[in-house]
Amino acid sequence: MEKAWLKWVFALVLAALFALDVWFVVTGRVLIFDERILGFFYDIRNDSLTAVFRAITFIGNPSTVIVVSVALIILPGRMKAGLPVALMTTAGWGVQTLVKTLVARPRPDQAFWLIELPENEFFQSFPSGHANTGLILWLAMAVLIGRVLISRDRLRAAFILRIIFVILAVSIGISRLYLGVHYPSDVIAGWLLAGLLLIVCFKLYDRFWPSKWRIPKE
Repeated sequence: MEKAWLKWVFALVLAALFALDVWFVVTGRVLIFDERILGFFYDIRNDSLTAVFRAITFIGNPSTVIVVSVALIILPGRMKAGLPVALMTTAGWGVQTLVKTLVARPRPDQAFWLIELPENEFFQSFPSGHANTGLILWLAMAVLIGRVLISRDRLRAAFILRIIFVILAVSIGISRLYLGVHYPSDVIAGWLLAGLLLIVCFKLYDRFWPSKWRIPKE
């Protein structure tokens, strides 16, 4: 009961921080912060890092997320993990698309981009879709697969897997800064939104998903 209460408090904190981020962006009060952080990433650019971050951002591309989601639905155990993860990711995509449309924030100066983006995505900077759906996809898998491993007393494997997935999810957001296609406040908003949605989605999963297909909490 105590843990459930703390999770809702954490969800409210995430929601408040996300709302504050939106306010800072809409009022233009975050530009100096954004430009200084971006300046740091522009200064450390080199060919090796560029290759690494291009590969990492590819993992968070919509096409990659779709392929992974479809694969999870097709693979065995899809009702226990694959379909729930796909639904969580879809929910994240829907919410982020709504916010992107409402805020319509232009991306950073195109002269600093290291990858090409469709023209119709220029005013879709906030929040970062890669940061949002990337975090939802990989952390949702980390939680559910981790639960399976823990139920089999493979605690070390669960811990290592979750650490790897967390690093991957965070790296996807950071790659958007290095490549110059998002502001830091975009990425932070994507992470905050993803965290909030994950809490809500897992609450729904643990309470309403059919028990025969549900992976119980450790």
